[in-house]
Parts: sequence; structure tokens; C-alpha cells
Amino acid sequence: MKNLFFLSLLSVLFTSCVDLKKEQLVKNVSRLNTKLEQIEARSKDSRMDTISNIKINTIQTELRIKQNLHLDTININLAKQLDAYKVMRKSIKPLMQQYLQLRTVIKEEKQVLKRLAKDIQEGRGERHRYAEYVRFERQKVNQIVELSREFQRSKMVFFQDYQRLYPPIEAFSYSLLQKKHNR
Repeated sequence: MKNLFFLSLLSVLFTSCVDLKKEQLVKNVSRLNTKLEQIEARSKDSRMDTISNIKINTIQTELRIKQNLHLDTININLAKQLDAYKVMRKSIKPLMQQYLQLRTVIKEEKQVLKRLAKDIQEGRGERHRYAEYVRFERQKVNQIVELSREFQRSKMVFFQDYQRLYPPIEAFSYSLLQKKHNR
């Protein structure tokens, strides 16, 4: 009788420890998912939806300058500004690639975390490796955080350059066009 009581007490303790561990693992997965949602919210920017229009406008402005600027010599400040403008325009494609990559990895990681949480809750798979799986997913989320930081930095630099360079260069391109029509 004592042995039966002792075995039942031991099994109750063991199952309650497993449930506590399972709850902790699910909470960890939930925290990772919350972190992804925060990254996703920070990466949303309405300006990114208009980036294709920005690219078209910058290309058209550059073409107007190429077609209408016929000088043997050029002011050094204007040359520097035009070079910076060209660099800014060429940074649009890598910026879009970063943006799309970030959105894709966030979406994929959310699905992985959802499946992992479901597996843990239902006790499927290799239970003894759940902590290892959560650690691995935490590392992936940390990589996504770094990717997000790099994207945010690139985006900030691009839009600062765009606001600084586009209006005067566009005005310059139209002034060249005006001079051509006045001839």
C-alpha cells in the first residue's frame, strides 16, 4: 500500500513538473512571437509602398539631366550633388530587397513558432528536444532583429538623402528642360 501511494505521488509530481516545463516553453515561444510582431509593426512604413514611384521619379529626373546637360565644365558642388543623387537612386533596389526579405522571414518564422507551440502543447515530436528547439528559434528571431535594425538604418539613410537631394536635383532637371525649350 505504501509503495502504491509513493508511486502515485511520484507520478503526480513528475507530470506536474512536465506541465510546468511545457507551460514555460509555450510562454517562451509566445514571447518570441510577440517580438516578431513588434518587428513587423516597426518595419511597416507607408513610404515603402510608394518606393516604386520614387524610383520612377528619380530615374526620370536623372534622364532629363543626361539628355539636357551639355556642359564642358561643371560646378564641383553640383557634380558632388549629382553623384550623391546617383548613389541614392541606386540604393533603392537593395532597400527593397531588404524590405521584402524582412517581411518574408518574419512570415516564415511566425509559422514555425505557431507549429512549435502547437507541438509543445499537444506533446508531439521529440519532447526532450523542445528546449533545444526553442533556443534555436530564439537565435533565428535575434537574427531577424539584426536584419530589421539594418533595414531601419538603410531606410532612414535613404529617405534622408532623398529629402535632401531629390527636390533640388529635380528642379535643376526642369530648369535644364526649360532652357532647352527657350532656345
